[in-house]
Amino acid sequence: MTVSGIARALTQAPSVQAAAEAARIDTDFSMLPGLDAPVLAALLDARRGTDAPRSVLVITPTGRRAESIGAALQSLVPDAVVRHFPAWETLPHERLSPSAETVGRRLSVLRDAAAWSETDSGPLIVTASVRAALQPIAAGLTDAGVLELSAGARGHDLEAVVRRLVELAYVRVDMVSRRGEFAVRGGILDVFPPNADHPYRVEFFGDEVEQIRAFSVADQRSLPGDVAGVTLLPGRELLLTPDVRARAAALHDRFPGLRAMLEKMSEGIPVEGMESLLTSVADAVLPLVDYLPRGSAAALIDPERAVARAMTLSETNREFLEAAWSAATAGADSPVDLEAGDFLTLPDLRRAAAERRGAWWAFSGFDSGEADAADEGLGDSDVVRVPARPVPSFQGNVDGATAHVGELVADGWAVVVAASGPGLVDRARDVLAERGIAARAVDDLADAPDSGVATAVLGALESGFELPDAKLAVLTESEFYGRTIGADGQVVKKLASRRRNVVDPLQLKPGDVVVHSTHGIGKFVELVQREVSSGGRNAVKTTREYLVLEYAPSKRGHPGDKLFVPTDQLDLLSRYVGGDAPALSKMGGSDWAAAKGKARKAVRDIAVELVKLYSARMAAKGHAFGPDTPWQRELEEAFPFAETPDQLQTIDEIKADMERPIPMDRLLSGDVGFGKTEVAVRAAFKAIQDGKQVAMLVPTTLLVKQHLETFTERFAGFPVKVRPLSRFQTDKEARDTLAGLTDGTVDMVIGTHRILTEKVIFKDLGLMIIDEEQRFGVEHKDALKKLKTGVDILAMSATPIPRTLEMAVTGIREMSTLQTPPEDRHPILSYVGARSDKQIAAAIRRELLREGQVFYVHNRVQSIQRVAAQLAELVPEARIAVAHGQMGEHALEEVVDGFWERRFDVLVSTTIIETGLDISNANTIIIDRADKYGLSQLHQLRGRVGRGRERAYAYFLYDELKPLSETAADRLETIAVNNDLGSGMQVALKDLEIRGAGNLLGAEQAGHIAGVGFDLYLRMIGEAVSTFRGDEVEGPAELRLELPVEARIPESYIDSERLRLEAYQKLSAAAGSVSGAGSGAGAGSGAGSGGGAGADASGASTDAIDLVREELEDRYGQAPAEVDGLFRVARLRRRAAQAQLTDVVAMGPNLRVAPAPAADSMRVRLQRLYPKSKVLAGGEAMIVPLPSAGGEPLADADLIAWVAQLLDQLYPLPTAAEA
Repeated sequence: MTVSGIARALTQAPSVQAAAEAARIDTDFSMLPGLDAPVLAALLDARRGTDAPRSVLVITPTGRRAESIGAALQSLVPDAVVRHFPAWETLPHERLSPSAETVGRRLSVLRDAAAWSETDSGPLIVTASVRAALQPIAAGLTDAGVLELSAGARGHDLEAVVRRLVELAYVRVDMVSRRGEFAVRGGILDVFPPNADHPYRVEFFGDEVEQIRAFSVADQRSLPGDVAGVTLLPGRELLLTPDVRARAAALHDRFPGLRAMLEKMSEGIPVEGMESLLTSVADAVLPLVDYLPRGSAAALIDPERAVARAMTLSETNREFLEAAWSAATAGADSPVDLEAGDFLTLPDLRRAAAERRGAWWAFSGFDSGEADAADEGLGDSDVVRVPARPVPSFQGNVDGATAHVGELVADGWAVVVAASGPGLVDRARDVLAERGIAARAVDDLADAPDSGVATAVLGALESGFELPDAKLAVLTESEFYGRTIGADGQVVKKLASRRRNVVDPLQLKPGDVVVHSTHGIGKFVELVQREVSSGGRNAVKTTREYLVLEYAPSKRGHPGDKLFVPTDQLDLLSRYVGGDAPALSKMGGSDWAAAKGKARKAVRDIAVELVKLYSARMAAKGHAFGPDTPWQRELEEAFPFAETPDQLQTIDEIKADMERPIPMDRLLSGDVGFGKTEVAVRAAFKAIQDGKQVAMLVPTTLLVKQHLETFTERFAGFPVKVRPLSRFQTDKEARDTLAGLTDGTVDMVIGTHRILTEKVIFKDLGLMIIDEEQRFGVEHKDALKKLKTGVDILAMSATPIPRTLEMAVTGIREMSTLQTPPEDRHPILSYVGARSDKQIAAAIRRELLREGQVFYVHNRVQSIQRVAAQLAELVPEARIAVAHGQMGEHALEEVVDGFWERRFDVLVSTTIIETGLDISNANTIIIDRADKYGLSQLHQLRGRVGRGRERAYAYFLYDELKPLSETAADRLETIAVNNDLGSGMQVALKDLEIRGAGNLLGAEQAGHIAGVGFDLYLRMIGEAVSTFRGDEVEGPAELRLELPVEARIPESYIDSERLRLEAYQKLSAAAGSVSGAGSGAGAGSGAGSGGGAGADASGASTDAIDLVREELEDRYGQAPAEVDGLFRVARLRRRAAQAQLTDVVAMGPNLRVAPAPAADSMRVRLQRLYPKSKVLAGGEAMIVPLPSAGGEPLADADLIAWVAQLLDQLYPLPTAAEA
């Protein structure tokens, strides 16, 4: 990605040489925006060998521009240290702390700047937005000290390390999930530094650091490879040193409203939002330039915009103080006004730079004509002008662009085409060469480009220019292809770490409703430890943990019955999801059996239908697509982000499905913004490469337009014809598209349900993609079924409806999930409150400050214009547009297009924006009368923001004069709590809980789901489907396994109840996976008969138990003896489940096993091996005396081995041959 040759070629132009001479003095420059970065590179080069350091602070109007100019400078000056200094995502007075990640990035930039020396490394370039550059910073941040830990180092007392972490403002938790947190378990320290991609697990042995490993937040498992050492930066920009604590104590009486916050600070406890007091309690505050090397230059890019931004910054800061937001987020009450800590002004910053003997350069895109006048002798001018002309716009017409490049090359110019992906570079060279233009692709461009040739190179430049002085033209992909990869596209994302099984403990709170598959619906009370005795003369006492569940009382007026569930039977429990608070079952009563029976009967009818559908699909002949073509690889390489592992796996699964002759039917579920569209792009391209047509069905006309842009942009440069079909097209356009589909000239059509009408006739349809599947009703799906015999189908959805989920879970269709969120996303800050004008004005202005956009949702068409007029009065500078479904098509399209292209700041609209509209620049949504919406609607609306890397805000407003209903309050509470990324599924399930559920083949199922809970209902469907397929299914028998052995997780090993519960649950699932082999998970695989399935599953679940052990030891250290016992019991439990036993219980000196072996040969073997044993009448159980060692009970491990041996002898597993 080196294009330093461009800067070298520029210095040959007299105008750039004149500019370089001004490298050490304050200068105003006038040039095209595309020249800013190359001229900056030339200025830095001109400082080489002088006493001025080659370091510069580049100030841009917005953070986005700072990042793009930083990437361009890195390409132009490959040996430079380029760092981006981000702004806080909160305003200085807000009672919200900036995220730990932002703080970490800021502190690491300041540390790098302090440690930089020109002799050791190349030039230092720090980019910052006006907002970041003008905010004063606490003094002494680089001296605050860090904590260095390296493997093998001694002298680290763990308690001292923990104290130091608390001083550095880290928060202690039981499980690390966010930056700035740490957890301690025994000799293991988990810590997530603010500037790290992954948290670290540090193992101590005494005072020695034994090992350091990175681990993944999602599944808490270590990542491969050891880490040599870690540097732990402070977690906040305000550290509670003794001086700061004393000042906080002194402020107590002056600010009664802040007393609680100040009290905590004076005691050394970090509080949310304490940074708002920075100016009053910190030692001093400094401008950013004071942290850079003395003599560093400051370059102000686009000064006209920057000045305007600086002025609105301080105004908004003041306004925000007056608005006094009351937020739903903890502690965010009212902003703090201390008459200080306001932003600096640009002249202040310029003075600060001059005091440190730094030059001040301003790069304006405007030309005042002053320089020309001076040339003609009409006065003096200080402006240095670099005359260049912009590259003409070809509107995506590649022929126009290549013809223009051809003319320049023929004229002896040097032409450079810079693109951001290797695929695009090769494509540009091929396109030019095909038209007979001398072109070549190079990896790096270190020397000035040759004239008379077009050079295609990998580079991240901002925009192109043509400089007649040097006969040099530079085109970027946006000029050449007429496209650019979204605003954030230039940054290649880090690969997100793969989630295995995500750590989500049952997370039961007292009072939660759970379903026990034998006893029915109960309420969770607590987790308790009880001492259990084996009974008899030499009773053995052991301690075990139980979950206590409460059921309906068996006698009226009595307290509820209690059930103690051993922690190894957690696989029989699931959270209840179904309807509103259900009635608790009676233990042993008939009501639960009746509910299960009814549901089973209903499920059987469904299963018949499902199996018919499945068999029809399996019997149908589809098209087997060929393997990937070279063009496919080229297209995939041009993707500007790093794919997440989930995406790669899903893409492989889909391609494999397409290459099979059976038609594909796959559901792709992934939360809003997790990268589903890119998967569809690749699948569509694969189908088109094989000469087939692709249809994409989307729910709204706005989405048609958006997907059309994405697909056209990704297919740019390939001979693929993509056409839209929705009510936004004129009749003539629609007729042309339909004719193209029939004669095969149109390769892909993206449209609304209009695609499903009879008029649309495809020549050869190969793939159908359905986006936002949850929006299509049954009648659309029927139309699809007619269309799709033999066609591959890929359905995508963020919040799958129960019907869709059910089909996927029962294995009637394949399912892929994208669970890895793109990196660098923040959860959305959600506020719930009564509506007030001041708050709305402040919220809109805060977003305009970031050059962002705002959605304002008002769902009444009659009054929407009035609301827009009110907003225009409140915030006169905002450009406001209105969109609703009753507008004419073209009017609506123009408004949304304008918003998409950033011509408007605020879009006042109805819920028409709810689905799939993807505008990464809109990061605030204000929902008026939020109490009137459903839960999934609120989630989908909130999902419209937070798609960029800035922190997003969602404001849910209600009318304070009208009372909130119970369910509305419930919904608003849920939405405020579930604000993490990927919470779509939680919201979908919660919605299911509040509304009840629909079903695959009609509405009558909702009652049954409410009766038995969603999980159990799905399990039943799985069993029923398997039965109809001819697979034997044994429902898991409830197994009582009670032996006098120590088998539990002691609190000294895992002290958090939540995490102990999670460990028990994982182990229980691993041990019980054999009993579930026929149901649920295995239902779709069509395994042979029951025996074979059991044998396979046992092999798999051995691994499952080992994996759980490996995970526990990775997270909590070496397992103690009680945990060893727990794993042995888990293996024994799995073995007993394979033998389909219901009881293996120690009763006094005997072991009771039920049922007894049925075969006579086994009974004979029992008498021979265990002479004192006896079989109870009817053969329902047998009693075997327990062995002893010299009159003493056996050791735990020996007893478990003896029972396992007994089971092997009397209940042998069928061999593969028998099965």
